[in-house]
Amino acid sequence: MPPFWPKMVDMADHSEGLDLSKEQAVLMMCSTQGEGVPPAEARDFCEWFASDAAPRLEAVKFSVLALGDKSYTYFCATGKQLDGRAGELGGQRIADRVDVNREDWKAVDAWIAAVVAALPSLGLKTVAETGGVPTTAEPVAAKPKRWNKARPFYARVVALEGLCHIRKASDKDTIRVELDLGESGLQYIPGDALGILPYNCPQAVDDLVAQMGAEGGSLVAPPSWHYEESLELSGARQGDKLTLRDALCRCYDLRCPKPDLLRVLLDHLPPSARQPIKNGKTNGKLHIITSAKTPGAASNASVHSRSSSSVEAAEANGHRQRHTVPPLPVAKQAAKLQQLISSESAEAYLEERHVIDVLQDFAASMPPLDKVLACLRPLLPRLYSISSSMLEGPRQVQVTVAVVRYVSLGVERVGVTSTQLAERLQVGDLVPVYMHKNPDFRLPSDPATPIIMVGPGTGLAPFRSFMQERIIASQASGTSYGESVLFFGCRRRDQDFLYGEQLECWAAQGKLTLFTAFSREQGHKVYVQDQIRQQRGLVWRLLEEGAHFYVCGDAAHMAGSVETALLDIIAERKGSAAAANAYLDALRAQQRYQRDVWY
Repeated sequence: MPPFWPKMVDMADHSEGLDLSKEQAVLMMCSTQGEGVPPAEARDFCEWFASDAAPRLEAVKFSVLALGDKSYTYFCATGKQLDGRAGELGGQRIADRVDVNREDWKAVDAWIAAVVAALPSLGLKTVAETGGVPTTAEPVAAKPKRWNKARPFYARVVALEGLCHIRKASDKDTIRVELDLGESGLQYIPGDALGILPYNCPQAVDDLVAQMGAEGGSLVAPPSWHYEESLELSGARQGDKLTLRDALCRCYDLRCPKPDLLRVLLDHLPPSARQPIKNGKTNGKLHIITSAKTPGAASNASVHSRSSSSVEAAEANGHRQRHTVPPLPVAKQAAKLQQLISSESAEAYLEERHVIDVLQDFAASMPPLDKVLACLRPLLPRLYSISSSMLEGPRQVQVTVAVVRYVSLGVERVGVTSTQLAERLQVGDLVPVYMHKNPDFRLPSDPATPIIMVGPGTGLAPFRSFMQERIIASQASGTSYGESVLFFGCRRRDQDFLYGEQLECWAAQGKLTLFTAFSREQGHKVYVQDQIRQQRGLVWRLLEEGAHFYVCGDAAHMAGSVETALLDIIAERKGSAAAANAYLDALRAQQRYQRDVWY
């Protein structure tokens, strides 16, 4: 293949657009978040690309890799829109769009292979033919650095408050965390999230170091994705190296290993135990892309995801006790690895195992440390809905965090960030953070507009921010705001009624209409969707008066049940399910039905 001149461009750096008509070939990669929208960083670029300002692309060859998650309704919606729009602008598709579900590397590799195979036949000019310089405009000057997930601000903890009355291990445990933003200049709007870059549990790190037979104090190079550290907290660095213990603590996800780890373990079993198997493939990667995601970042989420008990349970990295099941004999370990690699069962096997579980299952394998580290994913930030308003304290931000503890494969596990905040931090400690904008979850621009909020459990967090914003702004201006209705649910009033005194005080003062569902206080379960049905008259009246309807929380169960209840209420008034769906679609289009949900 002749040499080409690839370059990588971030959509976030081109909010006002980019003249793609000057490119020979454009490969687009973009994820989808929330309700079928681009990542916040890519929003402006995608809106520009969809507008009349985008240039014609008749001379441009293109292909799109769409990243998404099939558990969300609008799977790969942004990638599909980019692909369709590039075609509308006259671009010539060189490889079909590929829609990637989560981390389906086979699909990614297949797309790369198709693109690479097509390039030689496109008649693209080589580096030599272009005189050894790019044919496009000069590189854009670097923008001033801002606080983000690659360069987090180290905020100081000023308050840690337990919000639940814990009587037994199975009780819900939720905390309020307040951080001082100092002179960072960081700002947020109700509906935004706080990104926290977590540290793994020290015990989990020590267990993994011991399992690998390594020395925690040995020096390793930090991975390329590692964020810029505060000088105050970089004492573990020695030159450009980190100790292994610190690298595992700050850089690597100890929960979800890449499938490549299975191949590495097989390759480093005793030779007598290995049997050759057919290697699927390992394709090189060509990058001529416009990217809006950090490598390894989860799509559709609020990494998606939004972090609460449901999300963090799926991503927890902690261990409370060592795995006690004896490993298989060496020959059976080899056979098991061969079977996993050559079948479709590897994903299911890895889904419920942490890195240490896999290493223990195949303890006869002794791969070099660098090979194991290469099979670990980045330790991703966790996003928490902000539960405060800057009108209350312009230098401070609060989040409401459900503490995650669970048992998997007979081993007690803990959530990474939630237990770091609840158990391993103290007032005065520093935490790396950044602001994650959420433009699709906003209060109405007119404060007089009524709002209906549905937020059980930690789904309450953004609505506390909403109410603080409305109340404080109203007091400052001397004006009133529209009717505000909240449906909140938890297990018991006396156990996990988050911010209960504050909510009931607002209700008593007429600032909030509050409906509660305490699911375990009676013989039958009562949930927020049940209360919504009971208040069908109020819900319909407010919708007809222009109310915005918000849902925050668990997408797998609650959000769907709430939408069903809402559709039933609308259908009663509109006469049919079809009319109800059309009404709800209109609410979405008007941005009056907004959801911030997670799986």
